[in-house]
Amino acid sequence: MNTNLFLEEARKQIDEKLNQLLLASSDLPYSALFSSARYSLSAPGKRLRPLLVLATAASYGLPLETALMPACALEMIHTYSLIHDDLPCMDNDDLRRGQPTLHKMVPEWHALLTGDYLLTYAFEILANAPHLSSDQKVELVRTLSSRAGAHGMIGGQMIDLLSEGQNVDWELLEKMHLGKTAGLIVAALEFGGIIAGVPDKDREALTKTGLAIGLAFQLIDDVLDYTSTEQELGKPIGSDQEKAKATAVPILGIHLSKEKASQLLQATDEHLKTLSKPVPLIRALFDQMVHRRK
Repeated sequence: MNTNLFLEEARKQIDEKLNQLLLASSDLPYSALFSSARYSLSAPGKRLRPLLVLATAASYGLPLETALMPACALEMIHTYSLIHDDLPCMDNDDLRRGQPTLHKMVPEWHALLTGDYLLTYAFEILANAPHLSSDQKVELVRTLSSRAGAHGMIGGQMIDLLSEGQNVDWELLEKMHLGKTAGLIVAALEFGGIIAGVPDKDREALTKTGLAIGLAFQLIDDVLDYTSTEQELGKPIGSDQEKAKATAVPILGIHLSKEKASQLLQATDEHLKTLSKPVPLIRALFDQMVHRRK
């Protein structure tokens, strides 16, 4: 399997399917909702989470179309979280992926409703996904609601906002990152495992892999906020410092943050080795997550 060709084709199919899923009549009185959703979903990005879904399923021999709808649902959840994260009541960011954040393009209430729409639509997509059994759909819904909910992404965001300007230790910061950042990365790998019907041993390894790479991904992001540029990352640099955000660098320092990320990457590799199938596609995506600029 040519890894680069697969990822290129998978990314193309994700973009096409997302565009199809957001087509709506311009005659509707709320058609602006779909336009704003397309604006946020079409922002430049690597589609890492939906690609992880497709790469995991493909590693077990499934065709792209089998996992495409769940992959798009996951990307909608991710995009909704970014829209809300950028709002003035949260991080108040003006730039995301190199372009103005949604609330800079439309009224704040409009941006909020766009996020709400993507959140709810994601579960409708899962319920209607073809090629899957009812049991698989229920398991996908259970997994996504858990990883994106109070004990996952939303809980992590809550810790993030409560911790602004506070003295936070590594234990709490790790919990925040495992929820806010790693939650959807774990969900992506678990999605692929559910769709492929992997054995329990592989499912457990995929979960551990997601937690490790998700935490490493965030540690690298924390370091880049101190060492990179706005042009390289496509978002404001130093905003975490200005807002007194809880990040790894003030707690661990740059050197130890990098060291912890390296240890986590080694753990990720060990988890992948225990899978019953070789996973070069997942490894290639992990490489993009580690060596990135946007």
